[in-house]
Amino acid sequence: FRPQRETRPRDPIQEIVQGALPQSSPPAGQMSSPRGGSTSSNTAAVAVTSALPGPTLLGRHTATEVPGSVCDAATPEKPAGAGTGSRCREAARARAAAQGLSLAFVLKEALSGVTVALAMVPEAVAFSLAAGLKPKVGLISSFFVCLVTSLLGGRPAMVSGATGSIAVLVGPIIQTHGVEYLFYAVMLMGLFQIVAGLLGVGNLVRLVPVPVEIGFCNGLALVIGLAQFSNYHDINKIKAAEAAAKLVAGANNTAEAAGRQLGSFDAFTKGKPFIQGEEAVFAGIITAIAFFVCLFLPKLTKKVPSALVAIVVATAFEWLVARMAFGSHTPLVGDIAELHGSLPNIAWLESDYSMPPLNFETFREVLPLSITMAAVGLLESLMTLNLIDEITDTKGNTMRECIGQGVANMICGVLGGMGGCAMIGQSMINVNSGARQRVSSATAGICLLLIVMAFYQGINCIPVSGLVGVMFNVVFHTFEWRSLKLMLLAALPLSMREKFFSEARSRQKIRRADALVILVVTLVTLFTDLATAVAVGMVLACFMFAFDSATQVTVDTRLTVDAATGKTVKYYDVHGILFFGSCTHFLSLFDEKNDPEDVRLVFDAGYIVDYSAIEALNKLGERYGAYKKRVTLQELKPQSASIVQKSSGLLVKELAVSLVEEEVLPAEREHLNVEHFDLADHHAEHHHEEEDEHKDELTAHGV
Repeated sequence: FRPQRETRPRDPIQEIVQGALPQSSPPAGQMSSPRGGSTSSNTAAVAVTSALPGPTLLGRHTATEVPGSVCDAATPEKPAGAGTGSRCREAARARAAAQGLSLAFVLKEALSGVTVALAMVPEAVAFSLAAGLKPKVGLISSFFVCLVTSLLGGRPAMVSGATGSIAVLVGPIIQTHGVEYLFYAVMLMGLFQIVAGLLGVGNLVRLVPVPVEIGFCNGLALVIGLAQFSNYHDINKIKAAEAAAKLVAGANNTAEAAGRQLGSFDAFTKGKPFIQGEEAVFAGIITAIAFFVCLFLPKLTKKVPSALVAIVVATAFEWLVARMAFGSHTPLVGDIAELHGSLPNIAWLESDYSMPPLNFETFREVLPLSITMAAVGLLESLMTLNLIDEITDTKGNTMRECIGQGVANMICGVLGGMGGCAMIGQSMINVNSGARQRVSSATAGICLLLIVMAFYQGINCIPVSGLVGVMFNVVFHTFEWRSLKLMLLAALPLSMREKFFSEARSRQKIRRADALVILVVTLVTLFTDLATAVAVGMVLACFMFAFDSATQVTVDTRLTVDAATGKTVKYYDVHGILFFGSCTHFLSLFDEKNDPEDVRLVFDAGYIVDYSAIEALNKLGERYGAYKKRVTLQELKPQSASIVQKSSGLLVKELAVSLVEEEVLPAEREHLNVEHFDLADHHAEHHHEEEDEHKDELTAHGV
């Protein structure tokens, strides 16, 4: 899930830009980098270069204070170092022009997009079948979501489309109300995502703990994997049973599916028959072939999409071996839902759909699913965005991404799609192919539509078991296998870890609380849905943090004599965060009865963060007031001072606040406290030491 940062290859665009500048000597301030690129030494140059789009942003730039850079290169009109801002702007314009005119750049982006489109086809079909939809719905969704987000999204080179996290959510509403209600849910999902983007909800993804992310990935992988076993049902027997039920009952009773959100175990609990005999054997072989091709082909070459090669090999085995050599067969995509090469149309105009009226009843039915889909889609998209940010050393726009995803899903719902979000696997293919701009993802969307229009008959001939193998590969790479070791080591006591594992391995232990969060999120995903699992994991992680932090607030005490009054003053130096969880422990640290009349709380290393902290200080003031003593708050941090000042009308009279900076700590403690370390005094002291050393040298030489 977190691949290593890639090395920086040679950049032809940088060479084009530098070719327009004087090349008599290497530009000052650029040094050879071990990554194969150049390290800019001018801060302004780094800022401009990092802001420019293009394939140069592959490695991390390092800014150092060496005068001169490519932006300051000497020209006949201006000497080197003059007009830094104008030089950087000229370099930026030259770079943008070079990128826009570079055939190599456009070709590289386009080829990356074609590769991604080929890889998206089998997964889009597989996700459609997993959701109980026709392949056309998943392919339309991938086309529109990919194309719209490439234009409006906040992360260039990120690929979006129909995903497993959305597919596993939509099954129940299709079974209970029909696919038409799904389209309304997708439209409402897009609206929620737009509102979330405008409210800045996308920035909250940074608050998701790593254990919750791991549990999310594990749960998603298990749900997708379990859903694939429904593809081994005997289609002919199921259709015959449904036809008989319609004759007897007059309608297909599907109310039994209403109680489930994900249907993780539906393949085993619905009583549907599985394929048997020779057909089952060949289906298993084709699944294994597709899975192992996807797994091991990237180790040999990454020039072709492994999923596409797996589907080609699986289809060849189906038709050449299973059908021609042995006279057997396995279910094909066309047997389940035949695909026709037609352009997407508005759902209300499609003869296959009967759209229900848009009223309060419809809104009430689709609202829960819409909220869940919006939350899951944004979470997966923003996690993918952060991952690409880390790999490319660039920064995406979370607000724009939320709005782009929302617009894409609204259009997708109107045109009869299942919705979608960012695709981690396809995004990694695109980025690893060298794509860095929107051209690649836009090309992927357009090519996907062309593939559907031109090769729909070939898609109908694909064996479903081959698509299952591709999905099992997605499961394999989505599941965080490392988390199993982490949870095992967390569960074992130290003696057993040292007995069964090496010393280095036994120290790879995480907190048991974090291991519990991973396990809980994974299990909740299986039995409810992804959004609920993430919410439960967040609540559990926050509770664990609050519980652990409750006893982290401490105080150091010291007695001094006030030079002005001659009275004894007791100082309590507060360390830690005073919040709702630590208030009880904080109040137990004081000796109200034996303390002198003047008590001062020093918050130079402490924080006041909420109303519970204000109430705790009021209680402390009242306790000292009962003994005719007074408490003063000193040296508050700016954030703490702001909270106290705004709530000053709520403070009891026994509690005074001093917002004027006072030095209350002994001088010898200054250098032990980072907050109080005076840089100017440090430089002055260092300067005096240098002067003393210089005088000693002069004395030694007899001067």
